[in-house]
Amino acid sequence: MVIPSPIRPYLWAAALALVVIALWVAYSRGVSTERTRWQIAQAKEAQARAAQQKANDDETARRLTTQKEIAENAIRERDAARDDAVAAGAAGERLRAQVRNLTLSLASRDPGATGSSETTAASLNMLAIVQQRLDERADGLARYADEAAVAGRACEASYEALRARRAR
Repeated sequence: MVIPSPIRPYLWAAALALVVIALWVAYSRGVSTERTRWQIAQAKEAQARAAQQKANDDETARRLTTQKEIAENAIRERDAARDDAVAAGAAGERLRAQVRNLTLSLASRDPGATGSSETTAASLNMLAIVQQRLDERADGLARYADEAAVAGRACEASYEALRARRAR
């Protein structure tokens, strides 16, 4: 005995088609929602990368500007130290000339007190030469020390300028 089916086969097909369509709509909507979320996440990440790149560029520009300022200050300091060294060298030369003249005048006043005048003149000349060499060497060392100090301060300032930003 066959029980008559109250629902006809075309209604079953229509119901199945509705279920399939409903599932397809739900799936499509889910895909669309996830795609939108992915695009939003990608856009946020791109903005974050752009902001980080701008921050990196700004930091690089700041460092370069700071390094340039430090180098310019070091050049000014070095030039000032060289000018001071030139002035000190000229003052030293004048002082050496005064000492040489004073020693020669003292030697010419009393030639008998220290022995023969030739020996005295040779001794005084030797003393003047040694003193001049010592002064020139001291001037050279002072110039070197000044330039090393300027370079050291510039290096330290450069390091501190780079380190200060990293600590933040």
